[in-house]
Amino acid sequence: MDIREVKRRYGDVFCLIGNIDVDVLSRSTPEMVRQQARGLLRDLAPGGGYCLGSGNTVPSYVRLENYRAMIEEGLSSGSYPIKV
Repeated sequence: MDIREVKRRYGDVFCLIGNIDVDVLSRSTPEMVRQQARGLLRDLAPGGGYCLGSGNTVPSYVRLENYRAMIEEGLSSGSYPIKV
């Protein structure tokens, strides 16, 4: 299921984690990672129940600058309650 649909249906019951595509973390640019992170935070963080992270594990072939971009984007959004 699409994570945004899961949030819409069950966001008051479950905490959702991740959904940053490992392929994006591995092969894209830091700006693309930031864009994906911002979109997820914008759509899923309001109201609580979302933890930014990888859609799977963070394998050794993930580009460090992309991983850092994901972390920095999450930190720059502040803490709950997030208003993106």
